[in-house]
Amino acid sequence: MPWRPLMRYLSNNEELIRRLSESYIIRRAAQLTAYYFNHGKDKFLEQKGKYDRAGGWEKTKRDAKNDFKGVQDIGKEYISNLFRPYTDTWSNYKDQRRQQEKSQTSSSSKTTTTTKQSNKKSS
Repeated sequence: MPWRPLMRYLSNNEELIRRLSESYIIRRAAQLTAYYFNHGKDKFLEQKGKYDRAGGWEKTKRDAKNDFKGVQDIGKEYISNLFRPYTDTWSNYKDQRRQQEKSQTSSSSKTTTTTKQSNKKSS
């Protein structure tokens, strides 16, 4: 590629570098770069101070934990609502089975007590 030798030539040419550094465009670009760098550093330090005063890293961890718990709660609620028709049907089925079993045991116990009573009467 012709770019690499060309860039090597330009970067090693001291006269060219001096003339470019004295040009208005390069000086203005350097000024703007320094301004934005310093301005950004000042803003960062200001925000860092606010962050530290607000609780810092511990507050961030606590907030993230609370947010994660909230998301988990939303997920659990969604899943329970999603499967509610199936779980309701299953719980209704289990309740009906229990009632049937109770009625069968109560009816069978009544028949045994009535047969015992009838046996006593006949004796």
